Amino acid sequence: MSDRGYNVTYYILCVIALFVMMSTSLVIPLISIFAKQVGASGVTIGLVVAGYWISRIFLEIPSGFISQRLGYYRTMMMGIALTIVGTVICAFVTTPIQLTLARALMGLGAPLFFAVATTLVINLFTSESRGTALGMFQGIEFVGTIVGATFSGYIVAAYNFKTSFLISAGLVCAALILIVVPRYVREESKRQVAAEPLSLSALREVLGNRDLLIVSSATFAEFIMSGGVLMTIFPLMANEELGFSLTSIGLLMGCRSIGYVIAMFSMGRISDRLGRRPVLQFGIAATAALTLIMGMAKTFNSLAVIIFGIGISTGAIWIVSPVLAAESVKLNQRGAAIGTYRTFFDLGSIMGPIMMTYVMVAYGAMTCFYLASALLLVNLLPTTLLKKK
Repeated sequence: MSDRGYNVTYYILCVIALFVMMSTSLVIPLISIFAKQVGASGVTIGLVVAGYWISRIFLEIPSGFISQRLGYYRTMMMGIALTIVGTVICAFVTTPIQLTLARALMGLGAPLFFAVATTLVINLFTSESRGTALGMFQGIEFVGTIVGATFSGYIVAAYNFKTSFLISAGLVCAALILIVVPRYVREESKRQVAAEPLSLSALREVLGNRDLLIVSSATFAEFIMSGGVLMTIFPLMANEELGFSLTSIGLLMGCRSIGYVIAMFSMGRISDRLGRRPVLQFGIAATAALTLIMGMAKTFNSLAVIIFGIGISTGAIWIVSPVLAAESVKLNQRGAAIGTYRTFFDLGSIMGPIMMTYVMVAYGAMTCFYLASALLLVNLLPTTLLKKK
């Protein structure tokens, strides 16, 4: 396959991803508050929040099958359309169950775009530049997350949740126009889809691929830490035990974002030059060590430096893992491989908060940091078996 490189299709996909992530981030940070406004309470609030992630799992791997049969263009268009419909419905819901179902619809659309777009980006480049290209693509995605989350509170405060959802839907509509009107994504899709559709026997081969399972397991452990410790346990501990204000905790999370963005635009290039395996091993080892140190730190300045470092180390994992997943299988199996990798981080995002809150209640908050660090270190040894890329 020829390397089509940084062509118009690539840049259009980057802008589409920016709009979709910005749209999603306009509503996700405050979704629990909106759920309470429409009558949710207790576990129901958690169900509303988790509905998006739970539904994603069901289409992460099948998105590879769908894209092989419909083409990347139609599959991505379908995913964006589902996101628009789900977002618009959210603006008019009146009950928690309606909100949960609308969020689940958005969750079904996410893998049909993001898993397929990631596969297409990977296919656009040869191994010498693939890490750099995917790093830029995911970095632009994350910029959309930062911008959307930053303005989410302002929009709701100035208007209301309904307006916020409609603005969010408008951003995804802009993404749909970008994928439908210009010819570039449509034409590239015809060139890139492999001639031989993925079969069930090939799926078994993908799911049994050693390198893919090693990468997916490491990703699962990282998301257990991110979702369970950094995003759930640490804010509670920082507020209740260390006495940090919500503003200070928000600033600390911002330090992680800065580190992550730096990683997005550097770790891919480093992996292209030094190889995928050492970058993944650095990410796992550094994240394990920093997680443990984070649980012991007490001052704002020390935590800011530590969490900035976690942004860089987790960014290294997030950048190199999908590249390794795609490079571990045949060309026509890449969609299923990316779907498998994404399924593991979805599972980590769901299980992390549940697991770590249970551990905190039963054994104390510090045990969560020990456990998360241990899970990461357990995944370090298998990475020595990865083929050099």
